[in-house]
Order: sequence, then C-alpha cells, then structure tokens
Amino acid sequence: MLSVGKFVVATLRHPETSFGKALKVQSFIVTPNQVLAEFEKQTGGEKWKVTRTSLEDIRTGEAKAWEEGNPRAVSYTLRRIWAEGSTLYEKNDNSVVELEEGSGELETLSQAVKKGLEGGYKADTF
Repeated sequence: MLSVGKFVVATLRHPETSFGKALKVQSFIVTPNQVLAEFEKQTGGEKWKVTRTSLEDIRTGEAKAWEEGNPRAVSYTLRRIWAEGSTLYEKNDNSVVELEEGSGELETLSQAVKKGLEGGYKADTF
C-alpha cells in the first residue's frame, strides 16, 4: 500500500516517460514460501501449520477452469504465477519512474508482514 502512493508520486515526477502509459510497477517479488518464512520469523520462529497445493494441481485446475470458461480461472492463473515466484510481467517499469526494488524507498516484504501482523492498513495509517 505504501509503495502504491510512492509509485503515483514518482509517475507525476516523470511525466515525460510515464504520461499516457500503463506502467507495470511492483515493490517486491517473492514466493509464497518466502512470505511464510517471514511470518514465522516475525511471530517467534515457530513453524506454522500450512496446507499446500502442488503446482501441478494448480496448473490442472487452471487449465480446467479456462476450458470451462469459469471466471475463477484468473485466480488460478495468478496463484500459479505467484507460486512459481514470478509476476504477471516479464519486465516491470520501476526504472521508468526511478523506483527500484532495494532502493530503500519501496516497502519490503518484512515491512508488509509487520504491517499485516499489526492489523493491516487502516484509515489512520496514512
């Protein structure tokens, strides 16, 4: 959430490269296992009980949902992409607005998990 605002401001600061374009930006790219590890770390290191779905099962469900015209197919696709540790795009446009992952300006996984454990983003967050 915090990074979204920073990306908006960054696009306004770079109108020559961002005007009239749909920019693909992202604060950090992680796998579900990295997210789980960060939650476990921040909650005292105890292993969480998780239910796993194999990537093959996700791919099978995705193919079936698209074949059937099921609107939930998009959810399967997003879940597969994230489970693979990837994103929707081969390349993002962070450099266009001069906000790169690891720059210290964007929210990190650690910060996002901390905020989630504190109750998430609320009206008084900003």
